[in-house]
Amino acid sequence: MIRRRTVFLLGAATLVATAAAVVAVIDRTAETRSEVEAERLFPDLQERAGEVQQVRIARAEGAETGTVTLLRTENGWILKERDQYPARTDLVRKLLFDLGQLELIERKTADPARLDRLDLADLGQKGSQASRIAVTTAGGDTLADLFIGKKRESLTGGKPMVYVRRGGENQSYLAEGELDLRGGPVEWLVQEVVNIPKETIVAAELTSAAGEILRLERDGQDFRIAGLPEGRKIGSQYSVNNAATLIERLLFDDVRSAAGLDFDGGPGGAVYSTGDGLTVSLDLAAAPDGNGASPWIRVEVAIAGDAGEEARKRGEAARAQTEGWAYRLSSYNLERLQATIESLTKPAEGS
Repeated sequence: MIRRRTVFLLGAATLVATAAAVVAVIDRTAETRSEVEAERLFPDLQERAGEVQQVRIARAEGAETGTVTLLRTENGWILKERDQYPARTDLVRKLLFDLGQLELIERKTADPARLDRLDLADLGQKGSQASRIAVTTAGGDTLADLFIGKKRESLTGGKPMVYVRRGGENQSYLAEGELDLRGGPVEWLVQEVVNIPKETIVAAELTSAAGEILRLERDGQDFRIAGLPEGRKIGSQYSVNNAATLIERLLFDDVRSAAGLDFDGGPGGAVYSTGDGLTVSLDLAAAPDGNGASPWIRVEVAIAGDAGEEARKRGEAARAQTEGWAYRLSSYNLERLQATIESLTKPAEGS
């Protein structure tokens, strides 16, 4: 005989299963499955790619990734949101190619109330997760205007898929193709500040905010601390070498124009010298409002008159890349830049 408790548990399980089924139906209804004849969304985009003057990827206000505006100039692509810093041309070209390859394969919902389920809600709607990409020419022609929503992987291992809808329309679709919208603005940039081979670096002088100078000098394959205080010894040779070679493939977390920043009263900096005639200076800017944000750094490259041809080319390239710009470093690289005798040493045994 079935007990009352068993009946109750079976009933509860049935309710849970029913609720799950209802949710699945609602989600499936949001897609409103309907096959369409495969067609390219923007069949003329590839042919007119050379006319593109602006690519804008807009996101809702407050979105973590932020809006990206890429502009074509005579010297290549630049990023509006970072004071027109040079952007990666390869990424822009790939995005335009992939956008031109998108094919509609299924018609989905046209109900505005359900578009948010596919991350296709208007950007003005609170909590919208959509991205809206607009591609325009110098003459003002719009070659593409598309909302990009959730991605959907192919269960058969085929091409990736994504939910989309054209700008100005409510009808949504499942499209086949790959679209890499990346993240925020910085991800569209080459994030290298300078790249000076560590084997060429012979010395580094790091100045703290208090004006104390730490000098690191090459000693064979490693670096030593010049004027090591009595009773102290190096805590980690790796940390010393790491601080001395910061400018080898140094990457930034953010970038802006250096205009308006005060580097004269900044909290220290560093000077790196190479054996082939380069001097690379990193100066920290004073925080304009004292809000404790990570400081901006400026890079200056000096080339000795007797520098070799290879070193000169390397220095001129670094100077051209960094002149007029300020960078924010990761906390890890900032720690390397601000190393001190105290942070790199420990009491010697018996002292």
